[in-house]
Amino acid sequence: MFFLLFTFNLFVGHAISATEAVVVAADTEHPLVNQHAEYYQQVSLPNIKQISFSTSNSIAPYFFADKAQGVQYDLLVAALGLNHIEIKELVHAPNLRAQRLVNTKIIDCMVNTPDNVEGLFYTQSLIEYQNSVFYLTKNNLQVHNIQDLESISMLGFQNAKQYLGDEFKAIATTSSNYSEISNQKSQVVMLFNGHTQSIVLERRIFEYYRHLLRDKLDTNLAVTELALFAPAERKIACHDEHTAAIVDRAISALKQSYRYQEILDLAEQNSYQPAQHYNQLTR
Repeated sequence: MFFLLFTFNLFVGHAISATEAVVVAADTEHPLVNQHAEYYQQVSLPNIKQISFSTSNSIAPYFFADKAQGVQYDLLVAALGLNHIEIKELVHAPNLRAQRLVNTKIIDCMVNTPDNVEGLFYTQSLIEYQNSVFYLTKNNLQVHNIQDLESISMLGFQNAKQYLGDEFKAIATTSSNYSEISNQKSQVVMLFNGHTQSIVLERRIFEYYRHLLRDKLDTNLAVTELALFAPAERKIACHDEHTAAIVDRAISALKQSYRYQEILDLAEQNSYQPAQHYNQLTR
């Protein structure tokens, strides 16, 4: 009996020691640990059914203040729809007020939030904006880089010099040939009327107004586009970390589906006109 007890205790002792040795020596994580952690982090997010948003005043063709339509609006609705979430409210306001509504937690999230706003949580980019320089091809302007812009008359969108990099800002600040205007439709009118040699405008916004004005101006004139500026990511920021994570997950799901490119393609085919774009999307 003594021999059996001694043997049993010896066996248990070895088993405990072996177990302890494994625990102490396990300095590396199993490769699936991080995957499981990410999975549980996702499924533990709160079950939100509605989210409110703020954004700038009407940014055709991305958002329209008087219509529940627009390229960026359609992308946002499609992304949230994949997670069975609705837009509770969409408030159009000047940029500073749109941001303040989120900072004060009156609204959940802001679309097209400036970078690095303290206290807000960001998603990935929903879409990219491409700001470019446009001029009538017949004028044969010799522009190859940003420095070449100094010698030509140029009309920028409001506060453009704050968004397009230091090199452009230096030229825009000192050049007597540069001015800014808040009405982007007027920029396109002045280009085709010959009142300015060039304009600085976002690509889709330019195409939208070019198509809109086709019955009033000869907008069929050949235009040269110079994409001298890097594409600008358009992110969403929320006052709550979990809400931002939910929106981010929704954007990821949309980008992995066919709907994302479909919405962009339909917008391109219809020159970004909201009525036509909306009709095709809802067939």
